[in-house]
Amino acid sequence: MILGASLLEGMRWVREHLYAVCVLGPLVLGMTYLGVGRAVEEAEWAPTGFEGGALSVAAAACLIVMSMSRASAEVYHLRRPEAMLDALPVAPEAHLLAALIRRMVRTSVVAAAAVVLRRFAGGTVLDASLLLPLALFVWVTSAAEVLASLQWIHWGHTRGRVNAAAGLALVVIGALTGGLLLWLVLAPWKWSDAGRVWALAGGALTGVLLSALSVVLHGRWRAADAEYAKRLGAGAARRGLWGRAAWVVRREPPSVKAQLARDLQLTLRGFSSAVYTSAGLAALFVLALAALLGSGWPPEGGGAWAGMGEAWYEATLLPRVLAVKFACVLASAALGAVVPVLVAHQGPHMWLERATGVRGADAWRAKLLLARIVMLPGAVGAWAVGVACGAAPVFYVVPLLAECLWLWWLMSTLVGGLSFEMPEQPGLALVVMTCAAVAAGGFTAFLWPMGLALYAFGMQQLLMRGAQQAHSFLKGADVKQGLFEKTGGEGRE
Repeated sequence: MILGASLLEGMRWVREHLYAVCVLGPLVLGMTYLGVGRAVEEAEWAPTGFEGGALSVAAAACLIVMSMSRASAEVYHLRRPEAMLDALPVAPEAHLLAALIRRMVRTSVVAAAAVVLRRFAGGTVLDASLLLPLALFVWVTSAAEVLASLQWIHWGHTRGRVNAAAGLALVVIGALTGGLLLWLVLAPWKWSDAGRVWALAGGALTGVLLSALSVVLHGRWRAADAEYAKRLGAGAARRGLWGRAAWVVRREPPSVKAQLARDLQLTLRGFSSAVYTSAGLAALFVLALAALLGSGWPPEGGGAWAGMGEAWYEATLLPRVLAVKFACVLASAALGAVVPVLVAHQGPHMWLERATGVRGADAWRAKLLLARIVMLPGAVGAWAVGVACGAAPVFYVVPLLAECLWLWWLMSTLVGGLSFEMPEQPGLALVVMTCAAVAAGGFTAFLWPMGLALYAFGMQQLLMRGAQQAHSFLKGADVKQGLFEKTGGEGRE
């Protein structure tokens, strides 16, 4: 019954968003696939066994952390129609099993993408030997997602450190096992026969362990944690938050200040696991920059460029300076991914803005300021690590900071301007906004004067469209109802 209701709801959503599903989604994903594939082919990069395994484990860990919010909503029916089932005599195991099956269906999409990515690793797409490691990857990852969501909700409710430490260790084991199974799918020829057997056996045992623990802990914790889970993410902003961002919004209208304070409060409270994923990816990019510069690559550049007498515009093309700027772009884009997820999270509660008469320009302005605040640590962190590792000559330390801040300003303006572009499809909005921000930031990092032209000629139209999209989103229900009444219910106009 639970799965049938979910399937019916999903089919209704597909019928209402046929354009996004059939046209816009495949177009964006296809362009991303072709762009990434072409870049990988031109770079002729072939990961070693250790590199591929590390990247696969990191991908599995990001998938688990990123899915915690959605998995908890599926287990406890947060803001979902299935919440009425809590009043019926439904066994807790049925709720958990339905959530696990939904997780497995969603993870199967990632598994299908992994099969397509085998082409980059040098394999074939169609291979019958992939079925067992694929099934184990989906099972282990889904079970780890469900267990992580249970531990996340229980930690917020009880703050039990021993329980949280044990749960974190189990989730780490699930991420390691799932990552290795993913690497087995991508490049099985890099595994020995004994290694494959051990990986498959370990995946089966891990899947059984995580699933059994999820059943036991869910049956023990559901009654106590369900009420806390429903309160998660609710509530107004605290007054003590004003000191964190008051200096940014002194001249803004009161409605913008109130919305920005609420958005910052939700972000700091971890309204979604996407907050942890974004912060972790940004930290990973900064740490990768430190490791890259510490290893002595890329080279420091020609000796003439390192002198004080050289023109400053030449120093911007130093290989190590470019590495700092590209790390700034990636870290800032990772942090900016919080914005579309937050907009989708607040969608069911937008009746508050409609009831209080909030203008679309104010709602969009609040999201623009939020994007600039949350993306700033990525730019500053990349610059600080680059300076600490000696990536730039002494005379170029301050200009490099100016370049990183310029990249942050350009990318945050793009992310904030597109925040209300696709509020009902957060996944697609995340792909579009991230690709746009990384493309503009990467182009500007290599040739920063072109960013000035981009900002001068294209940003004004983007900002105007962003305010209009926010207005349409806030007033969408009222506009549709008025049009329906005006046309007599037939929609002829």
